[in-house]
Order: sequence, then structure tokens, then C-alpha cells
Amino acid sequence: MRLKLILLLLIATIAPIVTSMIVTNMYTKQSVKQKAIVESTNLLNQGKLNLINYMNQLNELTFSVYRNQSFSRLIDLGFTGYESEAEIYNLMQTISLNQDVYQVYLNIFERGPGEPRSFLLLNSRKYPSLSPEITVPTDQWSRKDSYESVVETTHLSHNYNLGPSFYFPPRYVLTIHRQIYRIPSKALIGSLSVDMKTETLNGLLGQLQNEQENIYLLDEQGKLVYSSSLADSLGVKPRDVWVDEILARPENDGTLETKDSIRIFERVETPFMKWTLVKQIPYEQLYRGARELTQIQSVILGALLFVVVALTLWISLRFTRPIKRLIGYINQIQSGQLEVDIQVNSKDEIGILARRFRHMMETINQLIKQEYMLNLANKTNQLKALQAQINPHFLYNSLQSIGTLALQHDAPNIYKLLSSLAKMMRYSMNTDESIVPLRKELEHIKAYLQLQTQRFEDDLSVRYHIDEETLDMLLPKMTLQPIVENYFKYGFDPRSKPDELVIASRLLPQDRMEIIVSDNGRSLSEEELAELNRKLSEGVRPAGDEGEEEGGSIGLLNVRMRLWLYFNEMADLTVQNNEPTGFRVTLHMPFEQRAGGNSIESDHR
Repeated sequence: MRLKLILLLLIATIAPIVTSMIVTNMYTKQSVKQKAIVESTNLLNQGKLNLINYMNQLNELTFSVYRNQSFSRLIDLGFTGYESEAEIYNLMQTISLNQDVYQVYLNIFERGPGEPRSFLLLNSRKYPSLSPEITVPTDQWSRKDSYESVVETTHLSHNYNLGPSFYFPPRYVLTIHRQIYRIPSKALIGSLSVDMKTETLNGLLGQLQNEQENIYLLDEQGKLVYSSSLADSLGVKPRDVWVDEILARPENDGTLETKDSIRIFERVETPFMKWTLVKQIPYEQLYRGARELTQIQSVILGALLFVVVALTLWISLRFTRPIKRLIGYINQIQSGQLEVDIQVNSKDEIGILARRFRHMMETINQLIKQEYMLNLANKTNQLKALQAQINPHFLYNSLQSIGTLALQHDAPNIYKLLSSLAKMMRYSMNTDESIVPLRKELEHIKAYLQLQTQRFEDDLSVRYHIDEETLDMLLPKMTLQPIVENYFKYGFDPRSKPDELVIASRLLPQDRMEIIVSDNGRSLSEEELAELNRKLSEGVRPAGDEGEEEGGSIGLLNVRMRLWLYFNEMADLTVQNNEPTGFRVTLHMPFEQRAGGNSIESDHR
């Protein structure tokens, strides 16, 4: 009990706290995650607008080929003559005035023989191409029959065939390629490539992240335009699975959760680029606040647990100590020491229980003394009664002597009656057997009815319908005689008509047996029958059944109670009136023992 009390108190205290910690931690994590998603989505949306504005500004630089009047005149008249080269470099110089421009490369397809076709402006210096026939890498970034420009993903800058005399270390740039057409026709006359420095782009995207967070900018193929953690892999598609999963998403924004982080993405689309902006937030960073809260709660739980354990031990000892003392007293009483002095002085319910138990033991000791004295008196009275009784053997011998004398005087009926009486007395006075076969019970009933038939002569008819399979079934001794005897006490009426008594037995399904004692004598009124059934069902002794009195019967109630006690309430006794007159008693009980045979019917008058 002490252990159960300790466990119960610990569970009752710790379970709510642990449950509260778990629920709070889950709610905090969910709340933090939703808040982070909302804030990051808003931040990415603002970064998207800034990025689009910035790229639109860079794209506007490439439109200078059409806005510059001198260059527009060359487009219309052709790029021949020494003056055209000055106009070309003048246009390229105008474009390079933007601080984000690293180098400008212009390729003209319509030039005269021996004239350069490719021009490069790097750090405001002119560098003609040594191999003007080689004009690409811009071809792979062109859009055939389109006026829109194309953005090349961040890559290491090209030297555009300058040769070893003009070597410059490569750096990461972002290139905008535009095809030059003779407007309004679609005649392609050249191409323009502008390499942009990435510092401004890095600054725009870098402000979208916090500590331990990562920002990725992917192009349409999944290559890295910008990365805060993979700076050496720009222009290359990462091998991570999340890249393909995000690119495959049909929506313009959303989230992707993996085992270690959550990624929020936003599509950045313009006519000249299709990028995806991704922000990665590791769970380690996201749930830092929730983890710190859990640690604080764990410290509080540890302190509470220490207090709870101390209080639990004190309370359990305080309440279980008097119970253990009371159990010790009970063990002494169980060993036979009935005079134990029970001393539990607490004023709570346990103390009340101990005092009531002490008073109970005092009462029991007094009753034991009284019962002992009463048993002594009863034994003395029984001894005197036994000394005054007639020896049953003397009575049997006397009846046998009278029967022999009846035969000597040619009176066989008297001999039969005396034999029946002797059988009845021997059966009823034999206390060695309490359970007998139905066969013996019927022999006793036949001896009893033989005396009654002799008494009432032709006014009584007895019929037996006994199934032989039931003869060896066991039942309590003196079960049928009280029922038959009640018939002669209350139902037999020779003045109206010859009375008939029927005793029958049969097997029922499920190994059960039925015994019926039926007559055509007086019936009970409806009120009497209802009262009798009520008393039988409630266990009250029926009217007229005086119990086991001298010369009387055991009674229907006693028969019913003995059947229930022996068969564990699997047997029952019911009563009802016969039509037009008479009374019937039906017994149902389980089948205890079987014997083969056929049903027999016999008459006895």
C-alpha cells in the first residue's frame, strides 16, 4: 500500500507537469514555426521586389543599343568605316558608367574585310578581340527571333579571346545577353553581353537572412545564382534533393520541410529570367527559444520532483504506519492471541477503525465465553436426552417381532404395513447419508404411500411415471416426502371424489432432470398461490410450514433451500394449480449420474 501510495502521488504530480511541458513545447514549436514562415515569407517577398527592380535596372542598360542615337544610325546605315568603331566604344563606355558593370562585350556581324568584329571594354579600357571570328559564348544565351534579353547564371568571367598579353584573373559575374536587331525587322546584326559584378546582388540577398540561416537563388535549371553557404558552387546545380522538389512545385511560393530544416521559397519571374528565391532555416535555429523554455521547465520539474518525493515519503509513512501496526495486531489475533491490546491512538479514520476493531474483538471474546458455557449446558442436556431415548435397534426388532406374529396369525397386510413403517424409520433415522439416488428416495416414498393407501383405501390412487435413466441421479435425502406429505396435510379431500397423486421424472436437454409431484385435490386461491410463490422466491417460510417439528414435515422452503445449496443454485422448485383442481410441484436440477433404461409406468392402489 505504501508503494502504491508513493507511485500514485508521484504520477499525479509528475504526469501533469510532463504533459504540460510536452504540450507547451509542441505549441511553442508550432507557433515559432508559423511565425517564422510568415516573417520569412514577407521578407522574401520584399527581397523579391528589390531583386526585380535591381535586375530591371541592369536590363535597362542593354537597351542603350537602341536609345543611343549615334549607335542607332550605325544600325540603320551599317558598321563600316573608321567612325563606326569610335561610336561603338562610345556606347560601351556609356553602359560601363554603371558601377555594377564589370565588362562590356559587343559583337557586330556586319563589318568590312579586315575590320574587327568583337569589342571588349574592361575597367573602362578598350580591348579588341584577337580572334574576331570567334564570337560566342553568347550564342547559347540568345533567344532566336526575340527582343528580350537573357540572363546568364552567375559564373566566372570570360576573357573573350584577349590572349595571354591581357590576362585578368576571373571573378564571379552575372551576365545579361541581348541580341541586336535592325528594328523593326528581325534581321540579326550583333549581340551585346554585359557582365555585372555580384556585390550589389549579394548585398540585396544577404540582408534576407539571420545567423545560421541560408539564402539560395536558383535559376530555371536549378543552378545557383547566389548562395550564402555554397559560394564556391555558383553556376552549378546542387545535388540536394530539395532543389528538384522545390523546382517541381507548381505554386509560386510555399514551404518544404525536411528532417533538419524548413525551406521557404518565392518565385522571381520577369520576361528575361525565371528564378527561385529560397530561404533555409535550420530547426536548430528555429526551435532555440522553445528548447531554452524546455530547459527552464526541466529545472523547475527537477526542483518540484525533489519536493514531491520528500512530501510523498512523509505522507505515505504518516498514513501507512498505523495501518501496519493494525495489521500486526491482526496477525497476532490470527495466530490465536485473542486478548491482544490494540493501541492505535490517531484521531483520523484509521484510528476510528482500530478502536472499532478493538471493541469488536472484546465483543467476540465475550460471545466466545457465552457460547462455550451454552455448549456445555447443551451437551449436558443432550446426554440426558440420549439416555432417555429408545434404542432404534430395539424399535426395529420390536416391529419385526410384531410382523412375525402377524404372519403367524395369517395377517399378511399387517406384516406389509409394519415392513413399510420399518423401512421408513430406517431410511429417515439413518444419518450417514445426506445425498441418495432417486431410486432410494422413491422406495421411501412408496413405503410411506403404502401406509397412506391402507389408511384411505379406495379414496386414493397413486401413479408413477419414472424414466429409468433418472433412477441413479443423486439428490438430497428427504426431498420428495415433504412434498407428498404436504399433499395429505393440505390437498387431500376424499369427500368430493377419489384423489389421484402422480409422481413423474424425465430427462431434459442439457443434462437436466425434471421431477413432478401432481394431484387433483384442493387448489390454492389466487391470493394464496401468489403469497406462496412470493415467500418461496424471498426465502420466507410458507404459511403452514412449521419447519422440522415433531411429527411434521421439513417444508417446501427447506426443500428448495437444500436443492440450491447442493446444486449451487442450479436447481429450482416451482408450484402451480392444476386444472380444474389440484396442485403441482415441479423440481428442476442438473443431472449428476446416469444409468441406461426405458421409461416405466406403474399403478399403485
